[in-house]
Parts: sequence; structure tokens; C-alpha cells
Amino acid sequence: MKQVLQAATLALCFYTLNASASILWQGDFETGDMSQWSTPINPAGHSVISDCVFDGKYAGKITLTGDESFLWHGNKDLNRSEFHHRYTVGENNEGSTQEGSDTFFAFSFYLPKELSKHKHELGYWESDKSWQQMFRFNIQGSELSFQETAAKNVLWKLPKGAAPGQWHRVALHIHWSTNPKLGSTEVWVNGKHMGKNNFQTLPVKDALMFTQIGILRSQENSTEEILIDGALQTDNLTELLERNRYLIGKTCQPTATVSH
Repeated sequence: MKQVLQAATLALCFYTLNASASILWQGDFETGDMSQWSTPINPAGHSVISDCVFDGKYAGKITLTGDESFLWHGNKDLNRSEFHHRYTVGENNEGSTQEGSDTFFAFSFYLPKELSKHKHELGYWESDKSWQQMFRFNIQGSELSFQETAAKNVLWKLPKGAAPGQWHRVALHIHWSTNPKLGSTEVWVNGKHMGKNNFQTLPVKDALMFTQIGILRSQENSTEEILIDGALQTDNLTELLERNRYLIGKTCQPTATVSH
């Protein structure tokens, strides 16, 4: 019996180690601050809240107003505040976004109120060398869409993909390539597979791509808010899609702010 218990304990430790090893990065705000994230974009709009979360005790919050302090270099088309994630490549090239690499990334968002009908960029991937944006998620009202930035039309849209009052989950499998026949993205929204699309995902072969999640819009006088939680990068698709899947659609009424 003792040997059985020891074996079970070792198996549990092995499973826990492997489960944690599959998570390359987390941005779940469980530190109670923004320290998991890289250099923020307009941090005046950032806070951490405790009363409306996707999972755990904390979530990040973006509050954007039309104040000039939220303009990027004074540009009225860049009224923004975002969380920034720039992954450090590990020993086994984990986290690499170079030619032929794969990224498995997900995050959850919650809108207390519907955003205006103007275009809002929810999240996108951009190059550290050319600052070239390759693809992005857009929100207009309650509609969520996805597009290759260089293309005029969106690849798909969901009329209620950004409906307020519930947590939405976005998951991405990105294959990085400068070749439009090899580069690809697969997206899942709230567990629904939105298909695979091939296009150039990488501007140059050695680009280090980063993502920014929050609100980027043209200047408006309105105040808009979005909550972000549960962001993570894994080394496999199964972990990406199954982790906290049961929390999709969770509702709450956010009010309290923990920190700025």
C-alpha cells in the first residue's frame, strides 16, 4: 500500500510538473498588478480589479477616454490604452516567432457596456523591427471580426462575438512564415472554430512579434472600458483550448478597482 501511495504521489508530481511546463507565459493578473506584462501602452488607463474576473482573484481593466493623454504621439486616430506582451525566447527556442515557428495564445475579455459602432482594435500582432501589424481582432458595437491587416476585408465576423456582460474567450494557433502559402492562423472564439486562413504572418524571417490587447480607436469623447484576463501562451493546442473552457460565458458586474 505504501508503494502504491508513493507511486501515485510521484505520478501526481510528474503530471503537475508537465502541466506547468506547458504554460510558457501567463497574463492573468494574479500577482495583483501588471508585472506579468511588458511595457504598457498608455498605462494611465490600466488598473487591476477584483470583483469581475474570468478566473482567480484579479483581472486587468482598460479605461479609455477621449482625453488627449490617451492619444499616441498626438494622433487622433490612435486613441489607445493596451496591455503589451513581448515573449522572451526560451532555451529550446520556445516562444520564438521566427520562420516556421508556432504560437499558441489565448485571452479572455469582458465588456461592461457595448462599445460604439466605430472600429476598435481589440488585439493584434506586430513586428518589433518594422512595427508592421500583420493581423488583428476588431470590435464594432457587439460584433467581433478578424482580419489580415494588409487586406481590405475581414476574414470573418461574429455579430455577438463581443456582446457585453459576459466573458469571451479567444484562442489562436499561429504558424509564422513570410510565405503566404505557409503562414496561417486558426482562431477559436468561445470554443467555436472559426477556420484556418493562410496568409503572410511574418514580415521578415527573424522578426520578434509581439501582441497588444486593449482598446485602440480614433478619438471619441466617450469613456469605454474593457476587462482582460486569463491570457496565456502554451506549447500545445490541447492545453490552449481546454484550459478554463468551462468559464466561457461567465457573467458579473464589475465595480471595484484594486490598483493602478
